[in-house]
Amino acid sequence: MKNAPLVLLAALAAPSSFAASPAPALNLEPPSSAQVWLNVGGFSRHFDRQAGHNENNVGLGIEYRTSPVIAYMAGSYRNSVRKNTHFAAVNWQPWNLGGFKLGAAVGVMNGYPAMNRGGNFFAALPMATYEGRRFGINVGLIPSMKDVDGAVVVQFKLRVN
Repeated sequence: MKNAPLVLLAALAAPSSFAASPAPALNLEPPSSAQVWLNVGGFSRHFDRQAGHNENNVGLGIEYRTSPVIAYMAGSYRNSVRKNTHFAAVNWQPWNLGGFKLGAAVGVMNGYPAMNRGGNFFAALPMATYEGRRFGINVGLIPSMKDVDGAVVVQFKLRVN
């Protein structure tokens, strides 16, 4: 296109009403008090529907939210290969869109034979959270990798303070 440089300059010089909307703002304000959430397990939905995974992942965990951006998580659950998994993670969610928080959970877990023969391993996954006054939900995405069948994970939680 012969006039592409002029079109680009015009777009850059256009009033802000024509510019792209700004990126979501980081929410760094501390909550009025720390929040404690009880995680009551959840469900997973695997991309490989023929693998026969356990998708009813009952368990028990706790989340300690120190700010709108950071929550510390620990617990255990019955995983997709019918083994017990224990985990500890930090859920860092710098983007706040309406009532939803977006970011990633990063931590250590175990119980998956394909990962370090069931021993401890490092994990990170994208995480979206919605928290109401008493009830909340975490939705994570496990990508498919070499020996890992990907899944969407849903956890339910109840605020206890």
